[in-house]
Amino acid sequence: MSSPADCIFCKIVKGEIPASVIFQDEVCFAFMDVYPVSRGHCLLIPKRHFVNLLDVDPDVIAHLARRLAELTRKVQSALKPEGILTAAANGPGAGQDIPHLHFHIIPRNKGDEFGFHFPEGYREKMAERAQLDRIAKMIRSSA
Repeated sequence: MSSPADCIFCKIVKGEIPASVIFQDEVCFAFMDVYPVSRGHCLLIPKRHFVNLLDVDPDVIAHLARRLAELTRKVQSALKPEGILTAAANGPGAGQDIPHLHFHIIPRNKGDEFGFHFPEGYREKMAERAQLDRIAKMIRSSA
C-alpha cells in the first residue's frame, strides 16, 4: 500500500511538483499528463489519497464522476477529437502504475497509435448463459 508521503500525485496536490492545472476544487484536481499518449491527455484525481476504486470513499467517487463527465466535455469542446477514452486502472494487474486513484481522459482519433483493444477474435464465440449467470450471482452476493 502506498502512502501519501511518497505519492507523486499527493505531491502535485500539495504544490511540491508543478502541474498544468485544468481545474481543482475541494475534492479533486484535473491536470495535464506529462507523458501524454495524445494531444490533450489529462488526468483527474481525488485530492485525498485513495489507491484506486477499491478503497475510495463513495461520496468522493460520486463527486469525481460528475467532474469526469465535465472534464470529458471540456476536452471534446476544446480539441474536437473523434472520441475520448476515459479509464481508471485498479491494481497492477490492470496496469495501474501509480497507486493513487486517477482517471485518464485521452482524446482519440481513428488510426492513432494508442488504443483500447480487445483480443483478436473475442466476439467469435459467446459465453454460455449458465456460466454468465453463475458469475453474475457470485458478484451479486459478494461483499
